Amino acid sequence: MADVTQPIPSLEERFAQLEKQFADLRAEVLGLQPRAKDWRRTVGMMPDDEISRSAARLGRDWRDQANAE
Repeated sequence: MADVTQPIPSLEERFAQLEKQFADLRAEVLGLQPRAKDWRRTVGMMPDDEISRSAARLGRDWRDQANAE
């Protein structure tokens, strides 16, 4: 339920608040930098264990089968 003791902000005041929030968000978004996608950051990320070797083997088998067709 609305608090009747608080004054209702005018449309201009509400719009000014929205403009400020938008400007703040826009500045934050435009200041973001994309992460560098460098293959050197990815190499070696999977551990050398049986699960990883199995995943690599399955992927290799699937590619071999797909290329044979």
